[in-house]
Formats: sequence, C-alpha cells, structure tokens
Amino acid sequence: MKQQQYNTALYMRLSRDDELEGESASISTQKQILRDYANEQGFLVVDEYVDDGFSGTNFERPSFKRMIEDIEDGKINCVVTKDLSRLGRNYILTGQYTELYFPSKGVRYIAIHDGVDTIREDNDIAPFKNIVNEWQAKETSRKVKNAMKAKFKNGEYIAPVVPIGYKINPAEKNRLVVDEETKWIVEKIFALAAHGYGANKICRTLAAEKIPIPAWWASQKNGYKANIFEGQPEGKKYLWNIVTVSKILQNEIYLGNTCYSLVYLNQNPFFFFKLNKIQDASI
Repeated sequence: MKQQQYNTALYMRLSRDDELEGESASISTQKQILRDYANEQGFLVVDEYVDDGFSGTNFERPSFKRMIEDIEDGKINCVVTKDLSRLGRNYILTGQYTELYFPSKGVRYIAIHDGVDTIREDNDIAPFKNIVNEWQAKETSRKVKNAMKAKFKNGEYIAPVVPIGYKINPAEKNRLVVDEETKWIVEKIFALAAHGYGANKICRTLAAEKIPIPAWWASQKNGYKANIFEGQPEGKKYLWNIVTVSKILQNEIYLGNTCYSLVYLNQNPFFFFKLNKIQDASI
C-alpha cells in the first residue's frame, strides 16, 4: 500500500513570556527540532511559519493565519509543532483546531514533544495538556507583570527608548542619568515655553537653529531607527513637529518622575499607574 504523502507545515511560535524558558523554547531550537523530525518521517515541507513575539493566548498571528490560508487552499495536509503550547495556550481555541478544524480539513496534526499525533487514537492527554498550557501562560504573565511592577516601584526605567536629555546609567542597569550632551535641548524647549512660545513656534525656532530632533540623537547613540535617515537630505534631522515638542513639555520624567499607565504585554492589557522618583535625575 502506497504511503500517503504529507505536505507539511512547520509552525513555530515564541512570545516574550516564552523567552523565559531560555534556549529550549527559541525559534532556532524549534526550527531544528521540526526540520529533523520532518526529515526522519520523510515529510515534504511546504513552508515554515514563524510567529516571533506573539502570545499563544489568541490566534491573531500573521504566520498562523497564512498557514490556515494555505490549508484552505489545499496546499497542506499536515501541521507539526514542537509541542501543543506552540500552537496555542488557549485550551478551548487550541482544542477547536486540533479536535475539529484540522480533522475537518483532512490535516494531520503532530505535537512532537507531547506525543500528540491525530493519525493515532491515543491522544486523550491532549485536552489536559491544553488546559495546563493555558494555566502556565496566565501564571507566567502574572509573574512578569509583578516583576515589572516591582521595577516601576523601585524607580527603574525599562522602556526601549530613552527620552532625550537622559541616558542609561552605565554603572547601574535600568537607571537614568542626565545626558550632558543633549540636556541643553530640553532646557531650551522649556525656556522657550516659559517665555510664551507655543509648540509650533518652538518647532520653527529649533529647526531654524538646526537643532537635531530626538530620533536623530537616538540613531547616533544606539542605532535606533537609523534607517529613516539613510539617504535622506540633512534637513530631515531638523524636522521638529508639534507632537514631539508637546510630549517633551508634558513628560514628568523631566521632573525626575517615571509615569506608566496602560501597558500591553503580549497583547494582554493590564493597568497600573506609578509616579516614582528616578534617583536625582531631574533636568
């Protein structure tokens, strides 16, 4: 009897919470495991689908959606993941895919490390694995949130971009200190505002004096969004806008405070508001 040809999708997913598991959960590790397995089983790999930085608690993921489109188009009849949690951490939705959707489309699903293979009839453990995976996602998210709140309470700064006028303290991670190279720009903006200048007039003044915008300083210091200035006329770095100036004037970080409000962590919103002193970092 001729063996069925499996046109296979290798699906990989990693969220910020999953990164806590270390290299064992990394995309590179998942990819190697899936490739080795497909090769051993003689599967034809149609494509590899990677959602890096997406939560498993929902299925609003670009590569997952693309994989579903390929299933609908009849390109795929087998999906392989490292384990069930890579497919998803919502036990109801994950179960709908593994128990209903995949079988209805004639798609074989394999979770290698969980020993799940829908071609077999001994997959009773899968629903319980899905429940555990959802619980783990919630527990990990809770721990991360609590850790972040502790950092905020301690006045630590963990945002990816440092406001102009500050820099990360080289001697103490997550602490800001005044940046002597750029603090004068902030001082000038506040001085102009104190003299009655509106945001629009401040923008024109800064541009006329050829004072670079915050994005340009960030690109020079750490390469942040450096590509937006590549091949552009020099005048681009002096294009101040009202929004940027207004945010600087309203930002309490220039009083030495850090403010955090609605934060999205892996697409799960949680609210907290902290107003904490940064150690002697007011400008």
